[in-house]
Amino acid sequence: MTLYLMTAEEKLVKRILSAGSAGIKKTDLRKELGDIDAALEKVISKGEVFVDKRAGAYYCFHKTHYIQSLLNSDPRFKLTYDMIQSLQASVSSSNKELAHTVETLANNISNLARFVLEIKNDQQSSLHQQMLATTNNVPIPTAPRRTMSVHDFKEEFDVALANSGSSIGWVELAKLRNELCDRCNITSDEFYRLVGELTSMHQDRYELSTGGGEGVMIRGLLHGFVRCI
Repeated sequence: MTLYLMTAEEKLVKRILSAGSAGIKKTDLRKELGDIDAALEKVISKGEVFVDKRAGAYYCFHKTHYIQSLLNSDPRFKLTYDMIQSLQASVSSSNKELAHTVETLANNISNLARFVLEIKNDQQSSLHQQMLATTNNVPIPTAPRRTMSVHDFKEEFDVALANSGSSIGWVELAKLRNELCDRCNITSDEFYRLVGELTSMHQDRYELSTGGGEGVMIRGLLHGFVRCI
């Protein structure tokens, strides 16, 4: 009989899963499992685990419990979630024409999946910076899913932003997307992921504003304009 031994990532995911929607502190995981930084970075990049800073501490949540943890802790998220649930209930009791109209409206107003993704990106960026600070500034390899580094994207983004600035400095992200997706050979999703990470890492340089037909979701609001501070 072959003895199966769990990998470090599997042990980490199993322990975080057992914590449920309450999550578990990253410091407690270190006490139980030792050095978890490399394993945690891998499972975060796979979307299996989310990290959120609450009450001054970093908490880890399994993907099956993260939505419930947000419902318990974030009133704005719960409001958005309840609105979508209400829309779904209305759709189920309406005729097909009304169902199609409400579904389209719901997709244009708020996309819950993108909202959760932006939270994940914010937390991954903060976690990455913390890991660099606690490992004597030794760089951590870029996650395999990325096709363009934030550093390279920043150079292209700054040039496009400087060339497209309006008289008041605000530029629509949709305009930059059209230019940079073609120039850098990236998708729209990749563009907005990189914009989210870049503006989160350099809040002293970039400012986002609500509005526009597309953009970055931050705490339930669509931010479709950007400018240099």
